[in-house]
Amino acid sequence: MSTFAMEWYLIAIIIFTGFYCMLASRSIVRQLIGLEIVSKAAMLSVISAGALTDNLVYAQALIITMIVIEVVVVAAGLALLVKNFRLHGSADIWKLDSLKG
Repeated sequence: MSTFAMEWYLIAIIIFTGFYCMLASRSIVRQLIGLEIVSKAAMLSVISAGALTDNLVYAQALIITMIVIEVVVVAAGLALLVKNFRLHGSADIWKLDSLKG
């Protein structure tokens, strides 16, 4: 088996691990950790595809853009966590309905 196939199997395992973390938990912190795991696997796949096609410069530019977007999403998620924790005293994602308005 080639190393390229092994890279993609590893990336698939990491993505499924992140999705399981997001689906199996009700905590906002664990949801954000699962999102981070999935985004890191997506970054690995972009770098792997860039290395395969000899376009590492474009892959690196895309990774930098992904990192910036990821930081904004995580900051918004942590702001929701802080607001939810101040109102309810828990990090339960199902209690975010009361943050309307």
